[in-house]
Amino acid sequence: MSTLQNISTMLRSHGLRVTPQRLAIAELVLSKASHFTARSTHDTLITTHPAISMNTVYMTLSQFESSGLLNHFEVNGNTVFDSNTVAHDHACCSRCKAIIDLPHHKNIPPQMPDALSLWQIKNEQRIWSGICPSCSGSLQ
Repeated sequence: MSTLQNISTMLRSHGLRVTPQRLAIAELVLSKASHFTARSTHDTLITTHPAISMNTVYMTLSQFESSGLLNHFEVNGNTVFDSNTVAHDHACCSRCKAIIDLPHHKNIPPQMPDALSLWQIKNEQRIWSGICPSCSGSLQ
C-alpha cells in the first residue's frame, strides 16, 4: 500500500472513515511490515503534521487494530504495534531494542499448555528476548 488512493481504499474497506490524520498514520505504519509504538509514530509525524496529537495517534492505532490492520504485543512495559498480521513470533534484543519477526513453522503447530485446555484462546504470541548477534559481538 504505497499510494494514498490504495490506503484510502483499504481504510474504507475496513469500515474506517478517511481523514488526513488517518491517512498520514496509515501511510507511515501500514506501507511496510514494521514494529512501532504510538510515541515513535507521533514523533515521526509531528514534523510534517504539527497539529497531530498523541491522543489521535493512540486512537487511530487502536482503531486500526480493532479493524484487523494491526496487532500489538508488550515488550519491556511498552505496547508495540505490528503491521504484520500473519501469525508469527518475535525476538527482541534487550540491549539495542531491535525486534524481528519469527515466522511460525507451518509443519509444527505451537503446543497449547494443558492448563489452557478449557480456555477459548483468541491469540497466541511468543516473545523471545536476549542479545542479538550484533550486540553480542560488541560484548567481546
